[in-house]
Amino acid sequence: MKKRTSKQLYIKLLILYAFVVCLVVLVLVFYFINSTQRRYLEKNKNYMELMHNDAVNYLNSCGENAGHIHEELYNSSMEMNDIIHYLEDSPQEYQQYRLDLCTQYEILDYKGIEDFSLTAFETYSSLLRLTFISYQKQDVTYFVGSQSLYHEEEAKTILEDIQENHLAKEGEISFLKEIRNPITLDSVGAMIITFDSTFFEQIQEKYHIADLVVYGNEEVPIYTSGEAAKGGYILNSKIGEYSVLTSMNKKEASHVPLTVIFMGVGAGGLIMILSIFFIQFYLKKVSLRLNHILDGMSEVMGGNLSVRLPIGKREDELDLIALHFNEMCEKLDLYIQKFYLAEIEQKNAEMEALQSQINPHFLYNTLEAVRMKAICNGDKETGEMLYSMAVIFRSMIKESDVITLVQELHYCKKYLELFEYRYPGQFHSNVECPIEYFQVPIIKFVLQPVIENYFAHGIRRRDKDNFVSIKVLHKNEVYEIILEDNGRGISDERMEELNTGLKENKKVSKQSIGIFNVNRRIKAVYGNHCGLRLGKSSLGGTKVILTFRPEEGKENEEGNAC
Repeated sequence: MKKRTSKQLYIKLLILYAFVVCLVVLVLVFYFINSTQRRYLEKNKNYMELMHNDAVNYLNSCGENAGHIHEELYNSSMEMNDIIHYLEDSPQEYQQYRLDLCTQYEILDYKGIEDFSLTAFETYSSLLRLTFISYQKQDVTYFVGSQSLYHEEEAKTILEDIQENHLAKEGEISFLKEIRNPITLDSVGAMIITFDSTFFEQIQEKYHIADLVVYGNEEVPIYTSGEAAKGGYILNSKIGEYSVLTSMNKKEASHVPLTVIFMGVGAGGLIMILSIFFIQFYLKKVSLRLNHILDGMSEVMGGNLSVRLPIGKREDELDLIALHFNEMCEKLDLYIQKFYLAEIEQKNAEMEALQSQINPHFLYNTLEAVRMKAICNGDKETGEMLYSMAVIFRSMIKESDVITLVQELHYCKKYLELFEYRYPGQFHSNVECPIEYFQVPIIKFVLQPVIENYFAHGIRRRDKDNFVSIKVLHKNEVYEIILEDNGRGISDERMEELNTGLKENKKVSKQSIGIFNVNRRIKAVYGNHCGLRLGKSSLGGTKVILTFRPEEGKENEEGNAC
């Protein structure tokens, strides 16, 4: 199987992060171009509205100015009378009227049609022409400033255009105003006020993004910068007999200059390169730290437990792994040393055990020789005591750790007999066990320390009725060995303290070491819910209850609940 290294992880992460960065940058660039298109579109739509409003405002301004010029005509009676005579009289009669008026009233500053026209052109810079039409004489006079041009032959055509309302001409904005005699209110002629349309060109040059078209009646084009865009944005307004149409192509309106696109793409590319560079730099540092961890593991696999990984100040997962790795190496080294020491101690213990077996054998054989000598000398009681002692020593030497219940009771009975010989007439005992429990397995020497504890702390040496009772009970698959005495007993406080220590498997005092050792052995073999507990005896002394469950001891020596 191919060995995996951190280089493979580095390449995979670099490719993954580079892909994510590229995807994010592409999305950002697309968003930038799309939002820029929307901004250009909104800006151009605003320009289009401004362009349309300027054109409409200019038309309204021309109409208002035409109205002002017509009003000024009626504000001066001299100019009004001069224009009426100009429109109704023949040229000779008109000149005679002016001469007679100046002579009669001695007028030095006479103002007539020429002065009215000159004042209008001086006031309104966009005024192109003033046209006076005489209905009576059927003639036309054009004024440009104070200069006039008389055209009789065009009168018929202009009158027909007035009747058909066809005043609009390309490049001109014209307004027709009737001239009436202020006294009789008869219509004597008309005045056509014509303005220049070059202002539309200025508007077009200022807001060149849209097309501007100005129509007169019958859709006569006054000004046009192009055809109306199809499928785009259109604004249309009607001002009197004129119409203003502003149009803009949607695609052209949302067009983003290539320089802006190149700037956005360039910025995205720069961000992408810098991001990948920093990701590569970061992953190399992570890869280096992973290589240190892998090298340390290789050293440990080679048997070098003194290797230690460097721990940085980032306090991240890799530093935590390095910290735990170093702790693992320290503990593993310590465990191995303990294992070697334990193995050495075990061999020493085995040697000591072999040696210890020699000494009890010698003592057992010597006791047997002394017992035979005592019997030969007729000292039967001493022989019995030596026999009980020999049985106990023999069980210590030859028996296995687990014996039957009847064997444990037999050794206990022999131990009690020794004390019956020691306290003649002062102590006696009783052991009760149903025959069906004889072959129940139990670890050996669990009763002797409890009885020894009684002779150390409970027996009443001055009294002659000391008694110990041992009974074996079986209920709910649990065996109980109950030891009761009529000794000195234990105080309630002391009993509660001892029971707490026995339950928690902790020694609470230097006294009663035997029962704590027995309790620890039972819990280790049969489980934490087995062991010893103390209570008040019905005989007046202390009751010790030993519980065990042989099946649990056989199946699991770690101590399951019984």
